[in-house]
Amino acid sequence: MTDLPDAKSGDIAVIIGTSGQHEITAYDLAEASGTITNELLSRLGSRLNRL
Repeated sequence: MTDLPDAKSGDIAVIIGTSGQHEITAYDLAEASGTITNELLSRLGSRLNRL
């Protein structure tokens, strides 16, 4: 978020899924984080609101 100067508290952030024509998969996020999808998804747990 630090690279997004217009981002502010309360903005919606898509972690995994689609927003407009952009999509990020669990695989993409895991690869960018240096881990595997199973570890990434199991750590999300109930911390996030799912819509």
